[in-house]
Amino acid sequence: MNIYAHRVAIVGITGYAGQELERLLAAHPKIQIAGRFASKADEKSGAAAFSFERLRSFSPDAVVLATEHELSMQLVPQLLDAGHRVIDMSGAFRLKDPRLYQEWYGFEHTAPLLLREAAYGLPEFLSESIAAARLVANPGCYATAAILPLIPLYKAQAIEPACTVVVDGKSGVSGAGRQPKPETHFCEVNENISAYGVLKHRHTPEMVAQLPGATFDRFVFTPHLIPITRGILNTITLRTVDRISAHSILAETYAKTPFVRVVPSGHLPNVHSVTKTNLCAIGIAAKGENTVIVSVIDNLVKGAAGQAIQNLNLMFGCEPTAGLT
Repeated sequence: MNIYAHRVAIVGITGYAGQELERLLAAHPKIQIAGRFASKADEKSGAAAFSFERLRSFSPDAVVLATEHELSMQLVPQLLDAGHRVIDMSGAFRLKDPRLYQEWYGFEHTAPLLLREAAYGLPEFLSESIAAARLVANPGCYATAAILPLIPLYKAQAIEPACTVVVDGKSGVSGAGRQPKPETHFCEVNENISAYGVLKHRHTPEMVAQLPGATFDRFVFTPHLIPITRGILNTITLRTVDRISAHSILAETYAKTPFVRVVPSGHLPNVHSVTKTNLCAIGIAAKGENTVIVSVIDNLVKGAAGQAIQNLNLMFGCEPTAGLT
């Protein structure tokens, strides 16, 4: 019999990320789901629409938002004022500069002071700030798969300053969310691949902000939609300084981390190797100064719900792998 120590409410239970979070938390040894809410009434699923009155009746220790950016921006200040700790899986609090929201997200940010307070939820590098935070901004899926292989190289100043780092991203259709869109219909996606958000994808400023020394004029991210359900594969091209071994730096950085795996030289990971896990697998190929890195994650787990559970574990003092093995 489980004795739960912590209670978590989920808002946005009808979306793909919310459903994945519910699935994973159902097996968590220390966290009980206390309240399942749709962001708006959903008769088909039977999920109740969110309201603060309903939330109070469940008395959660934390609330995880799997909601649209604008709705998260509206709910977070009220949830914090009510004394709840919050993990937001939208992009509403990932950027520190409120001016970037108008440029990259298309709306004016209405809670700019909270942008300064929000902890960026990348557990491998920011565990202390996450553990102490009232508000955690869960990283984006593409961003997670790019930042994890790149941040150790930027920190080590191993990337040639004059080179442009190119991130070629490919994502399954679940990354576009559950809301029907013409471009995600079966007939549009099947037997097809398409680039989108070219030079304007909202994960770009998130990546640049988290990579020390990265700049917009030396960083290019291009996402593509591919006909699979779930998974992200980023192919990253760069040049290293003095033929530094990117593999050595990454292997040493992640030698003791449970959810980032650097594969042996001569091998490259694929999406199937991480499907339905919280792993980020990284492979590196190098020739001379040129390095190609392939990183893969499941966009719904390490790119969303699984990373949210990593952050909940930090906030509640649980084992890092609890609910994720």
